[in-house]
Amino acid sequence: MVYEILGLIGQFGPIIVLAGTFFEGEVFAIIGGFLAYRGSYPLEMMIALAFVGSCIGDLSVFLFARYASNHRWVARWRDHDKFARAIRLVERYPAFFVIVNRYIYGLRMPGLIALGLSRISVVHFALLNLIGAGLWAGIFTTLGYVFGYSIGSVFAQLEVMEQGVGIALAVIAVLLASWFAWRQWGPALTKRIRRRRRDATAASDETQPELAAVRSRSQPLPDRGSEE
Repeated sequence: MVYEILGLIGQFGPIIVLAGTFFEGEVFAIIGGFLAYRGSYPLEMMIALAFVGSCIGDLSVFLFARYASNHRWVARWRDHDKFARAIRLVERYPAFFVIVNRYIYGLRMPGLIALGLSRISVVHFALLNLIGAGLWAGIFTTLGYVFGYSIGSVFAQLEVMEQGVGIALAVIAVLLASWFAWRQWGPALTKRIRRRRRDATAASDETQPELAAVRSRSQPLPDRGSEE
């Protein structure tokens, strides 16, 4: 299963790296380096794809924030807690922030929104974005290439552990399904069982006097002749 996933990644590697770096970042650049280490694609090609994806992705968000600042998506990011931190960094170090924004965890999106709403020009941002995307793609794709052996060892260990992990996941899935089923139908089932027990007990209590009366009527009358 693990190597089947690796095969799919290898088959669609360029698309995955390009789309992944457009929307997300480091993980997909490292995947590109790992694919280059395996010999699936040239390292230069993976670096170029990571560069293009990152560069176009950041420029798209910047332009959207610049020319659609009243959009609800931009407004939602402006209300985010990290936006205040990003706007302070943009105001202090605008040019430097364009380059390092990719490396600050959790600030990529609010940082790009802040840059789009700042006074930095589109041309200035585009030039700095080219530099930042080039450095970023080179660093993280090379890391995936350099540590390709370690990444491959992790996948090999996952292949060995796959059967045990599958059994464990199946057990967990059954337990979770049972728990959710009990949460959904357990209380109603319990109430129904208790109601039936109460009804049975009440019916039993009602029939006991009737049974006693029937038993008393069914007893034989005393023999008068023997009394005389």
